[in-house]
Amino acid sequence: MPDWEARVRENHAYRQPRAISAEQRHEAEPRAEALAVELRRLVRNGTTEEGLRGAVGRVLGLEPDQVEVKGTGFAPLRGVAVGGGGGLVCVNGSVDREGRVDAEVAGRTNDGPCLPGDGGH
Repeated sequence: MPDWEARVRENHAYRQPRAISAEQRHEAEPRAEALAVELRRLVRNGTTEEGLRGAVGRVLGLEPDQVEVKGTGFAPLRGVAVGGGGGLVCVNGSVDREGRVDAEVAGRTNDGPCLPGDGGH
């Protein structure tokens, strides 16, 4: 019988990002940097969900409805994560509760979206 930690790891494996190559990561880095710049601008100015989707979509070359958004703090922009991409490569960004911005290149999660699921069943 598997131990509890192994069961939890297996249960949450769908949330893990898939591997991407160093070349894929390198090619997407400029979009991650641009996303961070845009999120910092939005932190200063505030936005709406529609405005956030549009701004992130422009930076990532996506339609607004292709941008994944988690969180509801738009004015001011706090506690929100965004993501999107093509193929296996995603560019994800976040704004924490204090307004700090982070952006990264990651592989698409095993279950499909760019942003990991919240977990739990």
